[in-house]
Amino acid sequence: MIEPAGGRNIARRAPAAPDLVSPTPTVRGVLDSGSDATQKSRSDALRAALARPESYPDQPDRIDVRETHTSWVFLAGDRAYKLKKPVVLPFLDYGTPERRHQMCREEVELNQRLAPDIYRRVLGVSDVNGGVTFIDEEDSRAVDYLVEMRRFDERSTLASKLRTGELKRRDIISVAKELAHFHQQALHGHMTAVPASEVERRLTTNFQELLALVEQRAELNQVLELERFAHAFVAAYGQLLNARGWNGLVREVHGDLRAEHVLLDGVPRFVDRIEFDQGLRELDVADDLAFLVMDLTANGGQRWARLLVDVYRKAGGDPGEDRLLAFYASFRALVRAKVALVRAAQSPVGSSRRGRDSAAARDLLALAERFAWQARLPLILVICGAPAAGKSRLARAIARRSGLPHLNSDLTRRRLASRHLPEELGVGLYSPEFSRLTYAELGRLAAKRTATSGGAIVDATFRHRADREAFIQATADAAPLLFVQCVAPVGVLRDRAVRRERRASVSAATLSVVEREGVVWEPLDEVAPTAHLLLRSDRPVIAQLDDLRALLDHRLDLSATGRSSRLQAVR
Repeated sequence: MIEPAGGRNIARRAPAAPDLVSPTPTVRGVLDSGSDATQKSRSDALRAALARPESYPDQPDRIDVRETHTSWVFLAGDRAYKLKKPVVLPFLDYGTPERRHQMCREEVELNQRLAPDIYRRVLGVSDVNGGVTFIDEEDSRAVDYLVEMRRFDERSTLASKLRTGELKRRDIISVAKELAHFHQQALHGHMTAVPASEVERRLTTNFQELLALVEQRAELNQVLELERFAHAFVAAYGQLLNARGWNGLVREVHGDLRAEHVLLDGVPRFVDRIEFDQGLRELDVADDLAFLVMDLTANGGQRWARLLVDVYRKAGGDPGEDRLLAFYASFRALVRAKVALVRAAQSPVGSSRRGRDSAAARDLLALAERFAWQARLPLILVICGAPAAGKSRLARAIARRSGLPHLNSDLTRRRLASRHLPEELGVGLYSPEFSRLTYAELGRLAAKRTATSGGAIVDATFRHRADREAFIQATADAAPLLFVQCVAPVGVLRDRAVRRERRASVSAATLSVVEREGVVWEPLDEVAPTAHLLLRSDRPVIAQLDDLRALLDHRLDLSATGRSSRLQAVR
């Protein structure tokens, strides 16, 4: 956000001062009314004055301005001054000068604990001939208030170093250790409710606020899907959430731990700690860590996120299992999506800024869904069914949304054949013997991918019980199994096979194969009902995905309570 005077600014600069503001009345001229229009007019007047170099005692050469959905920051020489916007949002109240004064004080006090060299003091501002002058915060002439900070180099933030490729392993290690130490020393939260109930309350509030902002039908459905997942997770893991709270893992933490709030010039420091709501700071330490995990992942730093968690654990931090971190990271992506939509709503319809913020919100919703999939792990999804039933199409869609590896039997069979020629084994490529070898190899690959990714998507017919047994044996104890069987009318299967023959698809599901194999497909009678889902695959893929996610959310309690270590995949 802030850089030293004369430093090179890596981030996108705000327009020069004349483009930032429109002609506005003087500050004093709008003091006597409490209306929303007056508040905006007063704010515009202050913003205009603070954007001019002559308003500052040392009169710097230029003023750079940074704007968020809740404040403006004016970069003047070696100082930075934050002016809070006169806004009242569902999660924040800056509606009066008195409230903004209080929040400025809270911000300085809280952030001096984590970055004492950055946060200096609170200043009052008063008008002088249509401009402003800085005065003591207790002076009765103050019309609004500023947080005065030392200006830091934007290039030193974790976000900047990630963006420019300058981030080093030692940087993440230092951040993880410092964060673990901060969490261990942080004050215990004042739990006035059962921890899981408090998480449920925060979820409900955020989803209500988010749903009020979403406009597109597809995004609305996506948010509703994620809401169902989140509540299902809390219901399933409520005992875990309670135990973590009662064991002292709910602390007064940062609350807004994004990469742009981490400084790497020397010992890592964390700025912009949430001041406007103590409840948003009293969190499970896993929730605080997950915010930074989410932000790193959102900006292409997934490998750094993994390193951060590993070192945090080794340094004594307790983030819980990966699924817990993924749950909180999904929630944090939704919070940021809400913020992006708030920003979009503050911009004119059709403006480029509104478009960018709306696009950012969509990306964050997609990231929230990907983390939701991660929170359902460990799990191996077996997408099976007769040839041309649409298995690969569904498997690819799941892989895109979840980030899980996709394993295909046709490709696996051919790679296996390149190493072990079927004729050398005295069998054919599609013989029962080579098929069992193929499915055993699929199982080994799935177990290997699960060890590193938490799960896998396996795309194969699984038409014969012997093939399924070979696969299940190779995946023993790797993860729970869920067989998702794609079914479609025979006419649909034949039409798909004909189209594939014309396209020379990698799939072996030609028309002759479909007609032959469709009648010899052995039912999954040995698979327990709890591990078997039928999907009509002649419907749109999105409808199939909806059914699949709903089933997984209803089954979360099985994986949480340990009633079945493998979803009873085989009786």
